[in-house]
Amino acid sequence: MIVSIVIPAYKASATLGETLASVFAPSLLKGWQLEVIVANDGSPDHAAQKSVVDGFAGVHYLSHEPNQGKCAAMNLGIANSHGEIIILLDADDTLVTDWQSRLARILKTWPIDAPLCFSACETQTGDSTVADPDYTGRLSFDDMLNERHMGEYLPIFRGDALRVSQGYRDPGEPYGCELWTYLSFAEHADLWVSAEVLRIYHTDRPGSMTSSMCSPQTANRVVRCYDFVFKDFEPAYRTYAPQNLGRRRLRQAVFAAIAGQRARAWSLWKIGARWTAPLETIAALLMITLGPGAINVLVGTAKKARILRRYG
Repeated sequence: MIVSIVIPAYKASATLGETLASVFAPSLLKGWQLEVIVANDGSPDHAAQKSVVDGFAGVHYLSHEPNQGKCAAMNLGIANSHGEIIILLDADDTLVTDWQSRLARILKTWPIDAPLCFSACETQTGDSTVADPDYTGRLSFDDMLNERHMGEYLPIFRGDALRVSQGYRDPGEPYGCELWTYLSFAEHADLWVSAEVLRIYHTDRPGSMTSSMCSPQTANRVVRCYDFVFKDFEPAYRTYAPQNLGRRRLRQAVFAAIAGQRARAWSLWKIGARWTAPLETIAALLMITLGPGAINVLVGTAKKARILRRYG
């Protein structure tokens, strides 16, 4: 069996070596072949990244120019992969030391009809990044729309299914919009969730999502991602998850405020406002009114207090 690990890389020379070392740390299981692809997304530190990759035998280093965004880099690697299994790994995260044994256990329970498996993750301090760390089971389209079993997971695909779909849906944005792709898969077949932890999700590194969620640039990315998701799936949300549709619109409104899009923020708030959920509606109203500085403090405090979900 070939296991392909695709690593999109942009300004990743400082962390890529640690990521690759974790991939090669365990001895290869009998009957397994490992295919590792680093996909350079037109990075300005291309030469430094290539130097890191050259220190690991057998890693394929692919590049496109100019910078086209994370989804484009992932799709470059996916298109050139051959594995029955494809793992998408960020260039600033690492795999656990016994990841191959854990993947083998996942493969024993993962139903063949599920094209995608989400493997639970932990931070470098051992905190779970998922809402239900003990859950193993199916994840339906309805589950995704209603945000059940959510969090930060490692995506593991059946290779043929991912290649046939031509990879991730690419919004042409620097950071992509993975939810758009996952909903597209879930619309046609149940997905799978495993409590097995394969990835260490390194938080608060410079440039990471966790360190920049309240930056205008990242907030704009979230707003745009919601635009793509609602373009295709708003009717499904209205039918199967109307409460969650309002909740997501309120979140989009808050991120629009962080991004400096005040008029858009108010428009989105009016769409998402629900007097059946007064606390959420009023909280979003206050954050938009107070502005980006106050939002950063309030959101950060709420996440640390676990009032808001920190991951995913």
